[in-house]
Amino acid sequence: MITILVTGVGGPAGQSLARQLIERGYRVAGTDMRSIDLPGVMVYRVPAASDPAFVATLRAVTMESGAALVIPTVSEELPILAREKDWPAPMALAPCEGVMLANDKWLTWQRLAECGIAVPRAMLPAHIQSAEHVAQTIGWPCLAKPRVGRGGRNVLLYQETDFDALRALDGHVILQEFIPGAEYAPNVYIRRSGPDIVVPLRKTALKQGVVGNAVSVVHEDAPDVAALACAAARALGLFGALDIDIRRRDDGTPVVLEINARFGANSAYAPEVLSALLEEIGLPQGRA
Repeated sequence: MITILVTGVGGPAGQSLARQLIERGYRVAGTDMRSIDLPGVMVYRVPAASDPAFVATLRAVTMESGAALVIPTVSEELPILAREKDWPAPMALAPCEGVMLANDKWLTWQRLAECGIAVPRAMLPAHIQSAEHVAQTIGWPCLAKPRVGRGGRNVLLYQETDFDALRALDGHVILQEFIPGAEYAPNVYIRRSGPDIVVPLRKTALKQGVVGNAVSVVHEDAPDVAALACAAARALGLFGALDIDIRRRDDGTPVVLEINARFGANSAYAPEVLSALLEEIGLPQGRA
């Protein structure tokens, strides 16, 4: 039986991916910072990505588990692993430059804007001159989110009455125009050659109401969202499995909020993405 190693197996993205792989007949090994018990998964405890021992520990786990493929699902791990060479098994990870750009939401915004990809208006706290300047540049209300972070953690909506608090934020935060329309989580697989895979999923509920991670999603035929997702991924030089956040403006125009260079929590709704990865690596689709 073929073993696939999933990092962050205790998180939403990792658990979803592990279940899909088990259903396809794979043996699943997983890593996590916590000691957890998941049915059908051999779980290895590893230090945080920021720990100097992380890379060596994950390398040892890769060899000990006999993994034929490593799939990272933890955002903090991606820029570290993208720099690694000669891993003991193939790793499902995009090229280093693209990973670095996607890891920083300000760099993502800059590159997409330069490439003519539709994005929200944005600025950094250091750019703020006055409440009127914010209104003219990105508008009220506006979002503040960590430049480096995942999911909906610490994403806050600011009104003009919150100006003093907004101005006090530091350079670790990006300020972004609030886009009020429907939000999508297209799950994407960008091939190095051949047709891309895009499954547009619309978020029907968010954990924090108007922002945050998806509570539920549905499939929706949205060719403009699909096309924008692929164009954004290629603008960053990304390949492989991606989880992208897109919202519509009031006029219906879709814009890219951010790009995660990994499988997302909703990948079970887009099994085509995992199938594309297995095909590209040369592993069986079904019972392995």
